[in-house]
Amino acid sequence: MNPVDLTLQTNFYNWFLSLSPIVVITFLMLGLGWGGKKAGPAGLLCSVLIAFFQFGVNFEVLLVSLFRGFLLSVKVLYIIIPALLLYHVADEAGGIKNIGNSVSKMTSNKVLQLMILGFGFSTFLQGVAGFGVPVAVVAPLLAGIGFSPVQAVAAALVGHAWSVSLGDIASSYQALLSVTDLPPHELSVYIGFFLSIAGVIAALSVAHMHDGWYSIRKYPGIVLGLGISTSLVHFILAWIDLTVVATFGAGMFCLGVGFWITKFYRKDESSSMKIKIDPSPLVEKKEMGFNLAFSPYYILILVVASVEFVPFIHDFLGKVAFQIEFPKMTTAYGIVTEAKPWKLKILTHAGGMLILTTIVGWFIYKFSGRWPENSSVFTRTYKSAYPTTIGIVTMVAMASVMMTGGMLQVLAEGATSVSGNFYPFFAPMVGLLGCFITGSNTNSNILFGSFQVKAATLIAKSEVIIGASQSAGGSLGSMIAPAKVLVGCSTAGLGGNEGVVFRKVAPYTIISIIAMGLLTLWLVN
Repeated sequence: MNPVDLTLQTNFYNWFLSLSPIVVITFLMLGLGWGGKKAGPAGLLCSVLIAFFQFGVNFEVLLVSLFRGFLLSVKVLYIIIPALLLYHVADEAGGIKNIGNSVSKMTSNKVLQLMILGFGFSTFLQGVAGFGVPVAVVAPLLAGIGFSPVQAVAAALVGHAWSVSLGDIASSYQALLSVTDLPPHELSVYIGFFLSIAGVIAALSVAHMHDGWYSIRKYPGIVLGLGISTSLVHFILAWIDLTVVATFGAGMFCLGVGFWITKFYRKDESSSMKIKIDPSPLVEKKEMGFNLAFSPYYILILVVASVEFVPFIHDFLGKVAFQIEFPKMTTAYGIVTEAKPWKLKILTHAGGMLILTTIVGWFIYKFSGRWPENSSVFTRTYKSAYPTTIGIVTMVAMASVMMTGGMLQVLAEGATSVSGNFYPFFAPMVGLLGCFITGSNTNSNILFGSFQVKAATLIAKSEVIIGASQSAGGSLGSMIAPAKVLVGCSTAGLGGNEGVVFRKVAPYTIISIIAMGLLTLWLVN
């Protein structure tokens, strides 16, 4: 078959077939309630069949594309799994619980408690773990110190969502890089800029949940001070290419400043709510000082700083690397995927730094007598990582097949032909949709990252800005992602009342995503 320009084949039939894998995942996850580990393989199978029978992707090209997708997912999973392991080590030793409970002892001011736990601590947890951990941890903590369960879950959802893209040691950002050829520095700067605006909105939203605008008017210094400064730290870290610690560093900064502010707000006389005692087993253990509880994260800062800023260490560790060359691939319709190597630096990658941090953190807890005799840390890590791993591997492979076969090109041409130059306004909403469907900003970037870049090319707008907008929208989608709402409700005792939480969070989500759309439209023009 002679090569044919695929743009000539962009009719409704091909457009619908190109969209089918995404429709399959959407239906299975939202309609039937399947998780990513089941919906991902189904979407992958759909993309493989359509690429082979309709888009001229032969068996050899298909195998290379699938293998390429698998390797691209390895870079993302090499962050996610060690990050979850580090979190579970700290949690099993009692560190996470002690950090959270210390806040209620420092101040009874409800607005400050919300800002420290709902905004700062959830951001910090997103930086080191992600994947629903901030909501699962912070929601019951807030409920335990006197907030209503609905308010507790809503605050955790809104408070962490703004920081998701560069959270979990920047796994969502790495996922976007893995499916596009966007320049890393420019992409991190624009994502940091988008989310710095979203961060201020999130801070205002979290405070607003307590007592409406009265909370903000009464404590503008606390709300705006923490919101603006935390967002600024997040942006600066992204700007100087410390993307792996941008969310983590911003969250830690917010905690530090928040703890300092508690010296001036020990009591909250306007609050009639009494602090409750969390009856969880971890609280009954001997109390742990904040510095000991936080020690693994001090180590993480030291490890990242050493690898990033000490040339000798960076160059020495960077020598340990794997590289695989991929051949140039061409489909029957003339869609070309250029030859490009896959390379992974084992020790200087974020995953390597997390593994080292986890080992040192475990030793600290062990020799301070805080490590439990019967640890289930590996079992807990496996249970939380297994479904995520299956979902990510299959969705990255699906994205690779769709990109190789030209299906993403067809989707982009159809979308831009309808919306034209106004498309940038909708770019973050596409990212939000991806997160709403899959429950993950990482998966949203995998599903729609290449599509967004192709759409930007077709309308001659900045690919970097549209790509960053995609990731920012996917980040904000974490506020209303059903998977995260369910997690929050289950841990705060609200099972079956997810709709109430959704209605509470929805207005804040709408305001934030419209702001991102307008900002995108302004930046590209």
